[in-house]
Amino acid sequence: MIQDDTLVGGLAILIAALSTAIAIGPWMVPYQIRSIAAIQKRFGSVAARGAWLLIAFLSAISGAAILSGVRPSYASPPTTLNQNQ
Repeated sequence: MIQDDTLVGGLAILIAALSTAIAIGPWMVPYQIRSIAAIQKRFGSVAARGAWLLIAFLSAISGAAILSGVRPSYASPPTTLNQNQ
C-alpha cells in the first residue's frame, strides 16, 4: 500500500465520521454552509440532515475503497519508487 493511499483513505474516513456527527448532533453552525442552507431552505431540515448523511456515506465508501487498494483498470501503482531512468 502506498503512503498516499493511507493518508487520503484515512482522511475520507475522518470526513465520514465528522459528517455523521454533524448529521446526528445538535450543531447548527454546519447548516449555515451555503449548499446545505439552500437544501434546508428548500426541502427542510430533515433533507439537510440527509445530505450530511449522504456525504458521510459516500466518504466512507470512498475511504474504504482507497484503503483496500481498489483502482481503475488503467491506473496502476508504481512498481518501484527509486527507478534510475
